[in-house]
Amino acid sequence: MKTSLQFKLSFMFFMVMLISATVSISLLLLVFSPIMRSSAEEQLSEMAASINTLSDTFKDNNEYTSDRIISLVTSSSFTASSLKNTDKHVSDGYEDLKEKGYHIVSSGIIPKATMTIKVRDSYFLIESFSNDSLYWIVNFVIILSFIGCIVIGTIITSFVGKTILKPLHEISRATSEVARGNFKIRVRVPDDIEYGMLANNFNKMAVQLSEIETLRGDFISSVSHEFKTPLASIQGFAKLLQDENISEEDRKEYTQVIIDETSRLAKLSTNILKLTKLENQKTIGKKSKFLLDEQIRKIILMLEPEWSRKNIELEIDLEEITYIGNEELMAQIWQNIINNAIKFTNQGGRIGVKLYRSEQCIVTKITDDGPCIPDEKRTKIFEKFYQGDHSRSTDGNGLGLALVQRVVELCNGSVWVENMTPTGVCFTVQLPYIIEDM
Repeated sequence: MKTSLQFKLSFMFFMVMLISATVSISLLLLVFSPIMRSSAEEQLSEMAASINTLSDTFKDNNEYTSDRIISLVTSSSFTASSLKNTDKHVSDGYEDLKEKGYHIVSSGIIPKATMTIKVRDSYFLIESFSNDSLYWIVNFVIILSFIGCIVIGTIITSFVGKTILKPLHEISRATSEVARGNFKIRVRVPDDIEYGMLANNFNKMAVQLSEIETLRGDFISSVSHEFKTPLASIQGFAKLLQDENISEEDRKEYTQVIIDETSRLAKLSTNILKLTKLENQKTIGKKSKFLLDEQIRKIILMLEPEWSRKNIELEIDLEEITYIGNEELMAQIWQNIINNAIKFTNQGGRIGVKLYRSEQCIVTKITDDGPCIPDEKRTKIFEKFYQGDHSRSTDGNGLGLALVQRVVELCNGSVWVENMTPTGVCFTVQLPYIIEDM
């Protein structure tokens, strides 16, 4: 059966108090029981001496009868009653009665002492701590006080627990809102350290989920747009090809457009799959030892048709560096950044590629003399599908730099872009030294 935390807290307090009270009373009784027994027996012994003294003093007085003795002894602390010679109390204490004139016995954790005494020819039973004595009243009041404290403490704990658990209820309600898709919900941060930490983490989670939801919406919107444009071109030019009256030159042009757009779709799909895979990776994957400078040279040679077509001058300064990492993923970094630089460099422009060791890491700088990027745009160029302003727009899909950033993150490195003076940009990639037994 499910129960609330408030009920569990109250029940826990009740059980703790009940067990504590029981243990406390038990220990008190164990400690004081011998003292109470000794005290009771001593009082009865003194009473026996007093009765015998009175009996000797008034032995010739006919008024010192059994009823008189009973009335004198009976009080709030003692009760007295007469016994017959054949009573069990008389037979059990026969030896003491014969020797001392009285017999005292006591029993129980809360000791109750009784005395059998012979006065002249009569026997009397005197009991200490009668049911209406102050002793029993005090014990009854103490027990009732314990029970009252437990009940009142449990009720107070229930109300206090409700107050203490209030922030938890608020977070529970807010969590339900998040489950329904409301990521704008926020909870009040209480002063308590534990609840404050929980509320802070919840608010951070809601913010992150809100950003992820926004990013997801933007991603879907961007993907839809990126697919829609080439598909529309393919559809449009395919319809034009159905016209039997078009010239051969137009047919070739339309066919080339369809091929280009199909290639663009294939590249977009490939990049989306790569980025999705990288975003779900936690490590760089399989590593190998390779020359980083040699890899960059191969990428530059592979892109030779692009930079030769624009008559771009290359300034290459690559220090020989052996690197341990995922060679295939590292190639994605240089291919995307260098290809990006070629696209934005004007005819007859210049591109610089520099690789060197610093004191703490490996640094690669790739510069071009294309247009600068506005400051408000530079922080966004690594986002998926972002293509900057019109001065740096291309026929790409805005995923290349997002791929670069994710690969660098998996390598525990960093990448950023800076504007140069008076024109051009510089991409900087920093990779940590990796010392590993290969």
